[in-house]
Amino acid sequence: MKSLTKYFIWFIFAILLTGNVFIFLNSIKLSDEINHFEKETKNLHQENLNIENKIYEVDSLQYAASMASELDFTQKAEPVYLENLKYAKSQ
Repeated sequence: MKSLTKYFIWFIFAILLTGNVFIFLNSIKLSDEINHFEKETKNLHQENLNIENKIYEVDSLQYAASMASELDFTQKAEPVYLENLKYAKSQ
């Protein structure tokens, strides 16, 4: 009986050891994947910031003014203000 119990304990120990090694190796693999995705996230964040800056540059009035001068647009905008009552009455 003691011999059977002894072998059973060694068998359980071997199963637990194998399971522990398997879990350890999988955790290393998952750690590498996490590092890879963190680097990819940082790269995407930097790319997003660069694209946002380009959008702000294109959307700015300075860019519009430079493009207007490049395309020979010289007419200045003449905004109409509603301080004068004649515009409000004509509607």
